[in-house]
Amino acid sequence: MADYGLTENGVVIKRISDILTSNRALAVTLFQDQVLPGDVVDTSDSSILGRLIALASPGEADLWEAVQELYDAFNPEAATGIALDNLVALSGLVRKDATSTTALGLLTGSVGVSVPTSVDIQSTTSNTVYNLSTPVTFSPVSANGIGVSVLTVSDASSYTVTYTDSSTSSTSSYTSGVGATQASILAGLKTFIDANQPSLVAVINNNILYVNKKDSSSLSNFTVSSNLGIVKASNLTYLVAETTGPVTEEAGSITNILTPVLNWDSVTNPYNAVSGSNQESDSELRERFRSSKASRASNIIESLYSSLEALDNVEEVVIYENVMDTVDASGIPGHSFMSLVLGGVDSEIAQAIWNNKPAGIRTFGNTSYQILDSQGNPHTVNFQRPVQVPIYININLTKFPQYPSNGDAMVRQALIDYFDANFGIGDSVIYSRLYTPVNSVPGHQINSLTVGTSPNPTQMQNIPISFTQIASLSSANIIISSTQ
Repeated sequence: MADYGLTENGVVIKRISDILTSNRALAVTLFQDQVLPGDVVDTSDSSILGRLIALASPGEADLWEAVQELYDAFNPEAATGIALDNLVALSGLVRKDATSTTALGLLTGSVGVSVPTSVDIQSTTSNTVYNLSTPVTFSPVSANGIGVSVLTVSDASSYTVTYTDSSTSSTSSYTSGVGATQASILAGLKTFIDANQPSLVAVINNNILYVNKKDSSSLSNFTVSSNLGIVKASNLTYLVAETTGPVTEEAGSITNILTPVLNWDSVTNPYNAVSGSNQESDSELRERFRSSKASRASNIIESLYSSLEALDNVEEVVIYENVMDTVDASGIPGHSFMSLVLGGVDSEIAQAIWNNKPAGIRTFGNTSYQILDSQGNPHTVNFQRPVQVPIYININLTKFPQYPSNGDAMVRQALIDYFDANFGIGDSVIYSRLYTPVNSVPGHQINSLTVGTSPNPTQMQNIPISFTQIASLSSANIIISSTQ
């Protein structure tokens, strides 16, 4: 019989079949003197002794199982639950709690009006309710856009709108003619912006000229000439779901204001939300435990990568460094590094970068956040948010009788899921791969499939994505037509 218990090969436990066999053999030895010579002690399932053995053996099996669990509690590849939590804690890891879905929120309202974090905003598609991560006070400073009204109407006067970034400044100007009106002045400014400012979008509504950056994540400081007034502003914050867990939230779906604030006009999410997560499972925690060993490494890049990957809601991390003295081909200044991060919260990302950044090396990217060091001194940390490139897809199908009644919705969702799973930061959209998710829905024939970065035209070709971009697909950008 095999040795049981803790052996040189590990723990070997008795199974219920082993226990029944050994207990029956032991019972024959113990009770043999209670039967007539030549008879055998009956330990069969139908005998009283056999039934008593069957009654007691499962409890003994449970004890052996407890021995196995206790042994496994010291093995991260086998431990579960609290035992696994205790093991990974030795490496400084804590199981990730369930997280909420987050989305970049673009709010517009009258200058000076404040919106508290407690307001409720609802998605029009998932009905999920969101709050603000930080309060918003509408201001033309660090704004995505402004709303301008005419204060003084006069002929032959210059009306200007200026936005200033960290290193550049750009002015839009219109000189009024004879018989100027508010409407003509605003229209003149809009015409100039449309023709000369490719990074801006101008819209006139209710005698207000709204001027916004085309990149919804870009912030600038806006000023106007004295004959104009800034009455509206568009500012950014994060929208955080009240409940935890994964939620698919496409761009433009979080728009329903449930808690009105006077002169708060609108809210939207210009990009797809970063889906939340359930509590980290045992298998996910084990995998993070394996990869986290890099966080103790002496290599700064590996340590930084591991720290950023461990943050809640961070989906992807790519780090580039330039060790030369001059700006490299990617635009990264000399002796600096750029952390490309998809998802996560700005403050946590900035803190992780600061905690791992070597002294004297600059951070670089399109997003800035100020943190305080241990002495209370402020430092600006820069990192890169991938620029989302909207993808448009046109599909023409011949639909057969077995095509599902909701087949178009299934095709759209299959494409979106495929994008989420296969196209990350810097991944070009390979045209031929898009047939795979479409063909996962039965009952059709693909007559044509074209893709592009604008609604029309779309073509049968790959879409190159630069190393700082990420392809983004929403259901509204998937047009499905059919040929009978």
